[in-house]
Amino acid sequence: MLHSRGASEWAARALLIFVTLVWGATFTLTKESLSVLPVYAFLSLRFGVASITTLGLAIAAPRGSSAWKDARTWVVGALAGVPLAASFLLQTEGLRTITPGLSGFLTGLNVAMVPVLASAMTKRRPDARTWWGAALACTGLLLMCAGMPLSGRTQGIVETMLCAACIAMQIVAVDRWAKGLDAFAVAAVEVWITAVMTFAAACVAGQWTSLADAHAWVQPVTCMAVLVNGLLGTAFALWAQNWAQKRLSSAQTAITFALEPVFAAAIGWMSLGEAMTWPEMIGGLLIVGSMAVAPA
Repeated sequence: MLHSRGASEWAARALLIFVTLVWGATFTLTKESLSVLPVYAFLSLRFGVASITTLGLAIAAPRGSSAWKDARTWVVGALAGVPLAASFLLQTEGLRTITPGLSGFLTGLNVAMVPVLASAMTKRRPDARTWWGAALACTGLLLMCAGMPLSGRTQGIVETMLCAACIAMQIVAVDRWAKGLDAFAVAAVEVWITAVMTFAAACVAGQWTSLADAHAWVQPVTCMAVLVNGLLGTAFALWAQNWAQKRLSSAQTAITFALEPVFAAAIGWMSLGEAMTWPEMIGGLLIVGSMAVAPA
C-alpha cells in the first residue's frame, strides 16, 4: 500500500515536471508571438483554443455529468480561475519588457509564497523538509537571476512578481478545496473563467480588432504559440495540476514548478541565444536538488 502511494506521488511529480518543461518552452514562444499580436489579443486566442478544447472534452466525457452537477466544481473552479487569469495577464504583460529567463525566475518566486500562504489558510506549519526545499529552490532562483540586467525593466519585474503571487493563490486554492472533485471539471472551469477575463481585457484595451486580423494569427510563430500554449500549456497543464495535487501538497507542487525557469532559461539559450552563466547553471542544479529535499 505504501509502495503504491509512493509510486503515485512520484508519477504526479513526473507529470508536473513535464508540465514545467512545456511552460518553459512557452516563455520563448510567447515572447516571439508578442512581436505580432498585442498581449491581451494573444491571451484571448490562447484561452479560446483551450476553452474550446475543454468544452469538447467535457461534452464527450461519459463520466462528466455528475461532476458538472456539483456546485463545488464551479465554485472552486472560479476561485482558482480568477487568480489564474490574473497571473497570465500580468506575466504576459511583463514579458514585453523582460527576457524569458528573468520572467521564469520571477514567476518561480511563488515557491516561497506558497508555504506561507498555505500555512496562513490551513493554520498548519509546513514541515522542516518543505522549508528546506523552498529555501534551496529560492537560492537557485536567485542565482539564476544573478547578472541579469534589470535597468529599465521595473514595470515588467513588478508585473511578474504580482503574477507569482497570483500563481501561489491558485495553487493553494486547488490544494485547499479541489481534493475530492473531478480534476478535469475543475480545470475546465478555470480555463473558461480565464478565457472570459482575457477576452474582456482585450476588449477594454481596444485590442479586439487584432483578433479579427487573420493575417496576424495565422503566421507560423503565432499559430505555434497559440496551439502549444492553448492545448499543452493550458488545457493539459491545468488538468495535470489538478490531478497531481490530489497526491501532492501545495508546497510540493510549487517546488516542482520551480523547475520552470530552468527550462525557460535552457530553451531561451538554445533558441534565442540567451547566455547561460555558471551561477545560472548552479542555480538550476539547486532547484533540482530542492525536489529531492522536499518530501515526495
